[in-house]
Amino acid sequence: MGGKRRRLQWLCFVLALGCATASARAAGEYRTVEIESLKIEIDTEWGVRTAPGYLPVRFALTNLGEARVVEIVGQGNRYFRGVRGMQGGGIVVRQAVRLARGDRVRLTIPVPILGTNENIRFEIREDGRTLAPFNYTGFESNSLPGDASALIVADRSSPFGTMVSGWPRRMSAVVGSATFVVPSGTVTAGPAGRTVTSAGGAPLDFLLAPVRLPTNWLGYTSLRAVVIGPDEWRQLDDAQKSALLTWTACGGDLMLVDGDLGLLFPDERRRPADTGNGAVRGYFFGRIHRPTSAAIGTAGLASVLSDAQKVQDANWALPANGARDWGTIAGRGFRLLIPGVDGVPARAYLSILIVFSLLIGPANYWFLWRKRQQVLLVLTAPLISALFIVVLGAYVVAGEGLGVRGRAATFTMLDQARQQASTRGSMSLYAAGMTPAGGLRFPRDAAVFSIGPQGTGSRDAQALDLTDAQRFSGGLIQARSPANIEQIGFRPARERLSFNREGSGMTVVNGLGATVSMLVYRDRDNVYSLAGPLSNGGKATMKTGALEAGTVVPFDLPLSSRFVHLLEHQPAGSYLAVLERSPFWDHGVSGVVERGSFHLVFGWPEGQP
Repeated sequence: MGGKRRRLQWLCFVLALGCATASARAAGEYRTVEIESLKIEIDTEWGVRTAPGYLPVRFALTNLGEARVVEIVGQGNRYFRGVRGMQGGGIVVRQAVRLARGDRVRLTIPVPILGTNENIRFEIREDGRTLAPFNYTGFESNSLPGDASALIVADRSSPFGTMVSGWPRRMSAVVGSATFVVPSGTVTAGPAGRTVTSAGGAPLDFLLAPVRLPTNWLGYTSLRAVVIGPDEWRQLDDAQKSALLTWTACGGDLMLVDGDLGLLFPDERRRPADTGNGAVRGYFFGRIHRPTSAAIGTAGLASVLSDAQKVQDANWALPANGARDWGTIAGRGFRLLIPGVDGVPARAYLSILIVFSLLIGPANYWFLWRKRQQVLLVLTAPLISALFIVVLGAYVVAGEGLGVRGRAATFTMLDQARQQASTRGSMSLYAAGMTPAGGLRFPRDAAVFSIGPQGTGSRDAQALDLTDAQRFSGGLIQARSPANIEQIGFRPARERLSFNREGSGMTVVNGLGATVSMLVYRDRDNVYSLAGPLSNGGKATMKTGALEAGTVVPFDLPLSSRFVHLLEHQPAGSYLAVLERSPFWDHGVSGVVERGSFHLVFGWPEGQP
């Protein structure tokens, strides 16, 4: 048995060697086709080994004919490694694009990825027929953050572009208990720790020219980090710059090599404080690093990324699966247990089905046999079936209703000076009577991770329409089944709390758009708190002293230890407010009845330092 396993491991190793050469730059294709007065540029090249997030597929469409509407359709397969081997799933992504004569439209299609392995193929369709098919793109998509590819933005004609060719880390392949660096390099095989040392392996990280960067921040969620030089940053358009800064605010590691913060933030009011010594600066949930090219050349990019990971809070950083509680399921298929929802009442359903089987079969036949009217089986069987459908439907409605119940734990970092907010949270949903009409609908710029009832990703086939929003018409939520979703977003925010000294006390005016349940404000060495509710627009006087963390944070949240730590180490000039509902959070479906939710806002009245 052991010999067969070793042979299987070496077979996988050989396959990895064969695939490594094709992955030396990036996975995907980059080409242009022209058909029926439509010029199509597609760019699917991205990291060969990514974390759960999104794959950014870039298109440029030029219409040389009459006005038309074309549809971009992507069809993908995903595979999950489990205790029973590989399990499959799939996704269909579509977006309609309206083109006037002479229009040139550049857009990024963000494709959710979270399986162990994935492949996806795109087509351009018009009036139900395929104009142009493109090749399949395959890649790993469930790597740990440290093993995910990093993007190096490099213009080969710039000084930065000429020095980065040797920076990419080397790719390793893990097979069972063996770790391989492919196609050559350090090979550690088996528990005995047998080691072979040679030159180096295929690149894990990849290079892209500035013009090829996505215009949607979601694509960066699958990467370990982005490394860029000053000249390359200047070549980006406004949409590309905004995408990179949004990704950073949501938890990304942005490395500006040999540059200063003024380049990223020309507006001083939105610029993080610069200590002048090249220190790492926090930007909402993310970090901005300013290493020198000399330092990276000496230490190596792997060492620089490892050091960056040490100063980042992995619980709020990207990639999202770096959080300690990523994929944690509290019970019964729910990440967050919803009060009053115990999951599918399987015993009751089974009892109803047993009674149905007995009545429609033996009891029905015996009764008609006694009456010598067996021919009526063709009438009584459908009548009994209809009756039990009504009974089962009535039981579901009476016992669970037709609405959607949910519970969320969200954390928002609100910078009142910049008027921006970044939110990250977890949500569990339960649709009782039926699946919500149209599925779930989220903003186009929200990162949505469907982790499923097992915490490792939804196996259901997903259908996503990106024409107007992120509308998941299938795959995220099913009737009488747990749905678990992680979500990250960043948006402009005018919401605020206003603090004023009145005598020896402190007053607060609530402008957050929701009732504040509890509030703690730290002003230099003084701490003020509010233990009672404060409605939106209301004003109250705060008392001196902090609140016990145990009274603020529900103990049964998977995220509770992270919130407790923040309460116990709250920085000066900030406040922590617990809201009854969050205006920064989108459930994806209207009319959700929240039970036991926890919404925490970490606010900076004078701006994040």
